[in-house]
Amino acid sequence: MFAKITFFLLCLFFEILFLVPTWAIENIPSPLFSRFFPEGRVVLAAGAGHLFLLSQKEGTLYRFHPRTGELALRISGLKNPRDMAVGRYGGRLLLDLESSRSLLIFPAAEAGPPVSRTVGLNPGQILGGPNNRFYLAARAVHILYALDPDRYRPRDWIAIGDVFPRVTVGMDGHLWLPLFRSDAVLEVGTAPFSILRTLDLEGCSAPVRVLPLPSGGFLTGCEDAILRQDAAGKTKRFVLGKSFRHGVREMLLLPGGERALVLFHRSRRMVFFDVNAMKTISQWRLPYHPLRLYLFPNWPILFVVMNDPDHELTRVSGYPLSDFHGQLDTISVTYNSRKKK
Repeated sequence: MFAKITFFLLCLFFEILFLVPTWAIENIPSPLFSRFFPEGRVVLAAGAGHLFLLSQKEGTLYRFHPRTGELALRISGLKNPRDMAVGRYGGRLLLDLESSRSLLIFPAAEAGPPVSRTVGLNPGQILGGPNNRFYLAARAVHILYALDPDRYRPRDWIAIGDVFPRVTVGMDGHLWLPLFRSDAVLEVGTAPFSILRTLDLEGCSAPVRVLPLPSGGFLTGCEDAILRQDAAGKTKRFVLGKSFRHGVREMLLLPGGERALVLFHRSRRMVFFDVNAMKTISQWRLPYHPLRLYLFPNWPILFVVMNDPDHELTRVSGYPLSDFHGQLDTISVTYNSRKKK
């Protein structure tokens, strides 16, 4: 009888050992940078050695010093600002006003009055690409605009015909769009500005984010899986379990292209994901519900935008990238104050 009980306990031990993940949920490290705003949309951009932060609820644009985290400039009174981007050369900050169908162009590194430009219907996401080119997504009407690099007015456009939550710029300047209703990914070339190909996502419905990979192909997050397609068109899937049953909310590719951070709807967890092996490496517990992730060149800081509904606040925290498991400290430090703000 004793031998049978011992055998049963050993079998149970090995079953638990192989079924339970070897990683645990850890608390995220203390932030280097922390700010809070009235609850609402908050977006970040970086360029010209500065961090820019836009609060839509306040109608205010902030510019912070890159080394100290101190506020360097504040511009208030903006009417329904939606998004912003800094050009690759860092000379201009573009900010769109959703209600007025306008763009405001600010000098990125100094104070000065903005220049206004009229653009298309319902400007939403704006993003910068190579050669100081900018692109504007009018998601309400499913149109993608290419802006003139000198006058910042629409010079070309593409009717997408589907909902696309976010646009991403690849290393080659191509634009990648998740087609939410069609369960597909769209690649758009920029010279000329045209659709290159549409890729079906079998077994990955309602994609919300596409991350082009340095080795070719892409990684995308959906409501039921994370999918990777390589340059040859071969796909691998990570099927989401009960812990992430509400689907992917946001994804961010880390330097090197072999690791990614993933956020999920209705979850305070942030997952560290192995892109090559298509598996979870570790998880962190965040203090509030995460919405967006940002990582900028030459800034070894992960910025997380979080919703704090209990206090009706949106919080922005910056965490040292070197504190996360598996991250090599290979990015030059340009913002190194560890004081909490």
